[in-house]
Amino acid sequence: MSETPELVDAYDALFGALRLARPLASGNSILVTSAGPGEGKTTVSSCLAIMASLAGQTALLIDGDLRRSSLTAAVGSSDTVGLIEILLGEAEASDAIRPVTALAGSPGAGGVSFMAGGRKPSIFVAAVDWSKARTAFRSLSQAFGIVVLDSPPILAANDALLFASIVDAVLLVVGAGSANLDQVRSAKEQLEAVGTPVIGAVLNRFEPRVHGRSNQPYRGYYRPSRT
Repeated sequence: MSETPELVDAYDALFGALRLARPLASGNSILVTSAGPGEGKTTVSSCLAIMASLAGQTALLIDGDLRRSSLTAAVGSSDTVGLIEILLGEAEASDAIRPVTALAGSPGAGGVSFMAGGRKPSIFVAAVDWSKARTAFRSLSQAFGIVVLDSPPILAANDALLFASIVDAVLLVVGAGSANLDQVRSAKEQLEAVGTPVIGAVLNRFEPRVHGRSNQPYRGYYRPSRT
């Protein structure tokens, strides 16, 4: 995660808002998704896990994009058992979770663990007993302060809606300049039909020079003062 103060403060504010969200008062798992590809959901997922660690919480970051496992490739955890095997009941959580030092944050932080999507192709999602999977996932979540599940885009794969049924809340990422309003609205409606609360949206990759002025009157606070 970039260490520019504006970005760090933005993610800190986002993490703080999530901690106060009512659906997470009795749960700790959150699905991060978007309407379409390329809107930055994986970046947001990773940064949330890092901010949780910096706040002293243990965080589990899960790659739920079984078709394009960019997060698994970035962490360097390919060809290993993961989420799909856990949901199918073919492996124990302890076989699929490993600490990630690259995302651990500063000394004294809670730490970030990672779970890959798994070895099986995405077609095996159809074989999951989602009632049992929900119980297994909640049992897994109890071992961490927060669980962040990075899913495929809503309109690209049905997996995201299935994964939404086993978490406590959903965060929708909207890419500035790339998201289609009708598609975002459709994604939100589909998520709401699942019944899991959509607790907020993140406008990602907003650039004032391209997308218009932002409502940030204190942006100059970060600039070095002149003496």
